[in-house]
Amino acid sequence: MTKKAKEMTNRFFTFFAGCLLFIVSSCKQPEGFLEPEDPLDAGREFVRAVLDGDFEKASLYVCENDEDKEIFERYEVYMKKQPKTERLNLKSASIIINKVEKLSDTVTIINFSNSHTMKPTDLKILKQSDAWKVDFSYTFSGNLPVND
Repeated sequence: MTKKAKEMTNRFFTFFAGCLLFIVSSCKQPEGFLEPEDPLDAGREFVRAVLDGDFEKASLYVCENDEDKEIFERYEVYMKKQPKTERLNLKSASIIINKVEKLSDTVTIINFSNSHTMKPTDLKILKQSDAWKVDFSYTFSGNLPVND
């Protein structure tokens, strides 16, 4: 193989590896996902994703433990069974932050409601492995139907 052919082959493999890396890294997170900078960002982004019905995005903000993931999956099933008009009303609702209470450097409670239901709800945000996550079990355990 000539020197020019080797150079072309190296360029092709470098280009191919770069494209593959881009594709793999872009598949990890849904479009519009931003790593939250603080607990308020995490809570707001999570609630907006839930109101919009984007449960894939919302799940990225949920604490990474079995209990939270199981409760969130049940909640997703429950919400997807709601009438279309209800889901559209939630999607067009605004988030209302009633109170933010910083309990420590790693724990914050956000009391919020939305302009559709106007029901105050507490959301607990924890810092896990340098990322802000929603403690979904704190907010929703005991409040979901037992049987879907």
